[in-house]
Amino acid sequence: YQRRVRGSNANQYLTSSTERTSSNNLRLESERLRCETADRTRRTQNDINSKLQDRIDNITYWKTEVDRQLQKTDQEIANLMSSKKQLEQAHVATQLPHEVATTCLKHREGRLSIDLVHDDVEIQLLKEVEMIENIQALLQQRISESDRQLSELRHCKSNLELDLKDKCSSYGLDSRCAGLHNGSLGMALHNNSVKIDPKSATPAAYEAFSHDNITEAEKQRVSSCRQRELNEHTMHQTSNDLHKQAETVNESFRIRTQEMIVAKTNLEENLNQTILEIGSMNENIAALKEAIRLKDSPMRVAHMRLNTRSYRPNIELVRDPVQYGLVEEVAQINDSIEALAAKLNESETKLRALETNKKGLEEDIAVKTNSLNIDQSQCLRLRKTLVWRRHEINF
Repeated sequence: YQRRVRGSNANQYLTSSTERTSSNNLRLESERLRCETADRTRRTQNDINSKLQDRIDNITYWKTEVDRQLQKTDQEIANLMSSKKQLEQAHVATQLPHEVATTCLKHREGRLSIDLVHDDVEIQLLKEVEMIENIQALLQQRISESDRQLSELRHCKSNLELDLKDKCSSYGLDSRCAGLHNGSLGMALHNNSVKIDPKSATPAAYEAFSHDNITEAEKQRVSSCRQRELNEHTMHQTSNDLHKQAETVNESFRIRTQEMIVAKTNLEENLNQTILEIGSMNENIAALKEAIRLKDSPMRVAHMRLNTRSYRPNIELVRDPVQYGLVEEVAQINDSIEALAAKLNESETKLRALETNKKGLEEDIAVKTNSLNIDQSQCLRLRKTLVWRRHEINF
């Protein structure tokens, strides 16, 4: 019995020693594992903290770049809108010279007779109308091009705004994550979030997205700058062309009116001389009629003498010098009357010709007066509005 007891105690002792050794080893392994896992967890968390900070820095960089590009794009949109507004003002400003030119052409249709001619003034006015219509078409084309460019810029702006909004949201979320620590309140487990979303973007795709947005915005801003330069050049060139043509038209008007003034002055001088000549011719006709009338008494005297002497008796009815003289006197008076009558007829014919010429001169003067009234009082006075409003036409 004692032997069995001693054997049992020995077994119990051995088992106890073995268990203690195993327990001690387990404790040592546990302590090592605790230290190891604590260290690994700490290093992993520190690594994540570092990566979070790197990510925050990366977001900050791209957020700054996107925001800078957004501001530049906003400014370029404002600049192009200002350029477009100038184009629209320039287009509106062409309406006045176009109206003036077409009105002048309409007024000049009121010219009369020989003055209703396709002269240099009309040629230049038609050229001015065509030029203005071409300018209006070109300005409208530039406005349409600016609208399309503004649409591209606004599309880039929308993309940049969306990108910036997302980056601001991401920055806030990652900053919040970076602020979390083991002692933070409200910690909870979210098992559904412990995964990699297959639809999520890769870092390369992330940077490419913002890079492409920035590149496209820069490209469109360059195009917009070129469009603004083209708009400015178009407005400057068309303004110069319009002013140059306006001066050409005004010079044509000046030359034409000067020619008409000279022609009208010559016509008036001729009319005055013709009126004087008509007066002289009327006096001449009156004098001729009086001269013819004055031949009647001498003719009667000669006829009376011849008739009286025809009663001389017998041999006294002689062809003496007196008889020959009286017959010659009658013939002479008849010749004088015929000559005076012929001259009177010629003078009356000439008077009618002078009257006809006077009427023609008066009509020509009326035509020139009408033309001068149209070109000076209507057209040139109307064209002066282009000078008064030059600040509106100067694009």
